[in-house]
Amino acid sequence: QGRQVLDEDEVTHWATLVQRDLRDPEAIFDRAMTGRSTESLAALNQAAAAPDLPARHRARLLVLTARTHRDLGEVDTAARVATAALAEASDDHWATGWALHVLSLVAMMRGEWTEALPLFERAMATASGDPALTDLGLLLRINQAVTFGALDRYPDALAAAERARERADRAGSVVRLTQAQSALGQLLLGSGRWDDAVAEVDVVPDDLKDPSVACCDHGVAAIIHFHRGETAEAHRHLDVAAPCAERIGGRVVESLTLARSLASEQAGEPDRALAALTAALTAEDEGEGLLGDAVRLAVETGDTATAAEIVARVGVITAGADVPHRQALGRYCRGMADRDAAELLRAADGYRDAGRPLPRAKALEAAAIAFAEAGDRGSARAAFTRTLDLYGTLGAHWDVARLRARFRAFGIRRGPTVKHRQATHGWDSLTPTETKIAGLVLEGLSNPQIATRLFLSPRTVATHVSHILAKLGVHSRIDIAREATRNSASG
Repeated sequence: QGRQVLDEDEVTHWATLVQRDLRDPEAIFDRAMTGRSTESLAALNQAAAAPDLPARHRARLLVLTARTHRDLGEVDTAARVATAALAEASDDHWATGWALHVLSLVAMMRGEWTEALPLFERAMATASGDPALTDLGLLLRINQAVTFGALDRYPDALAAAERARERADRAGSVVRLTQAQSALGQLLLGSGRWDDAVAEVDVVPDDLKDPSVACCDHGVAAIIHFHRGETAEAHRHLDVAAPCAERIGGRVVESLTLARSLASEQAGEPDRALAALTAALTAEDEGEGLLGDAVRLAVETGDTATAAEIVARVGVITAGADVPHRQALGRYCRGMADRDAAELLRAADGYRDAGRPLPRAKALEAAAIAFAEAGDRGSARAAFTRTLDLYGTLGAHWDVARLRARFRAFGIRRGPTVKHRQATHGWDSLTPTETKIAGLVLEGLSNPQIATRLFLSPRTVATHVSHILAKLGVHSRIDIAREATRNSASG
């Protein structure tokens, strides 16, 4: 795609430049990534083969070579070359740290999440205290947070993401700050802390974000707004994400893909919703987070061939898996395809153990439908009730309304037992986090003090305060305190 091929003389010249610039390996890598990755490997290999090359220099060249192979998707080669770099690195912190980083990325790409954790620890220990490796340290912490999330270790994941965000903010690294913020938003979505996830989207302005990060953030917010029945706000996020999506071409951003699928589903176009997901499932290493909804839509639209294909794919991914959400995914997809209520209940239990409330609710809903279709009204009612409670806890009003309508056809009803927030303005519209922050404003705490008390970043608290002001229709912290006093007295 427009790459130029280097001839032999150019390779030799480029290799000379590489050896000259070994004190600034990042500059070499930047040059290698300007659309000529494949060709630059020839120059890197030639430079690394130079006679009498010091081990430290060879290690750096091998790291650059490994990173290039990784970016080209050549995972096994990247692992082999990074391991060789590590053996040559000796006491060179740059080569050691970045070689371990490549190996951690390889482990993540292979789905070997547990194996990645000690690599993060070793690399972070190497980068610690070395100003030249500040960026590497931030990147490692972000990836560590993502890995904890993939292992269903949400408390560890959220803590790691918050540490990465705080350090990136302190270091003044906007790129890493936006990445850490985005990782945190995705983790908050997965763990069911939706109010906080929506707040995080607005903390850093879009014009400071990489387009793929902006796509991911707006996808997260749109998913939540769609489930909460806030359709106009969801579409606003999709509209804002659209130009960013154009800039990244065909790259798959799972949250944005799910949000677009939800838009079609809510518009009464399930076939189009399914197509949005299956189009993103063409790459073998992409789209795991889309598979559950894809099989659900395939079953609901009667597309048995697609459902069978997805179930087979999920079987490969989850074979031998010991992570709760992966085991649950396998059970959910099999249960959906076979209309097996017992298997769907086991999937719901797995998602409960994983700390993922939305897929748990979807599995319970599917089990309730399977029980109802089989004529087991008692089991159907029990699963239906548990599903309503879960959706209610999330504030997923669209799902609650949809579920009630579906089960009226089965003659199964239940009155509301959980008070859900419906207001969009005034004190009752505040989220639990916003209510808590308003109370701390009443106590006279500053944003940094509130951040410390609630384990949030000052930026996030400032965003929450801004939302509180808008919802209450007031202009100052004194006004917030006045409203907090009035409502605590009336309560």
